Amino acid sequence: MPSSAGSERGGSCRGFTLIEVVVSFSALLIVLLGFSRMILSSRMASATTHEATLAKEAARSRLETLRDATFAEIFARYNANPADDPDGPGTASGAAFAVRGLEAPAGDADGLPGLIVFPEQAGALREDLVLPHLFGAISDLDNDGNTDSLDHAGDYRLLPVVVRVEWAGPGGNGKVEFRSVLGSF
Repeated sequence: MPSSAGSERGGSCRGFTLIEVVVSFSALLIVLLGFSRMILSSRMASATTHEATLAKEAARSRLETLRDATFAEIFARYNANPADDPDGPGTASGAAFAVRGLEAPAGDADGLPGLIVFPEQAGALREDLVLPHLFGAISDLDNDGNTDSLDHAGDYRLLPVVVRVEWAGPGGNGKVEFRSVLGSF
């Protein structure tokens, strides 16, 4: 008996059902979202690494500038007090400095990401400041065997220094510090 063509189902189906299409597009969307998230994270990490490299190079360069300066004038040229600049008030670069490609964090007073820090208080270079987290155990700046509370801006032989760069970027805030002790004997 012949069967009617409309009632017999063949073994092979052609085309997709709506459910199959929706499931396929959903799976593809999940894969694409995961891939785009990975690309975004990679770009963010790359930007953060680039910012850290800029900060390290700027700090290293500023430290080299300090090492190349006339030793007796380093503190006066690179401290925060413009009144004691060797060539007249306000003529030296001071403690803060710009870093190409980086912005200071929000709320930074001078708007510059770079800063040079000395063991000073109220403009005086001091031996008696206890700041081991910044300057270690160096305390006898004039190398006389005595730690006192005098201003050693004019007679230092050792000069602890921290060059710091703090910035705000797409990956968040960052900070780099280089510590050194400059000396003249």
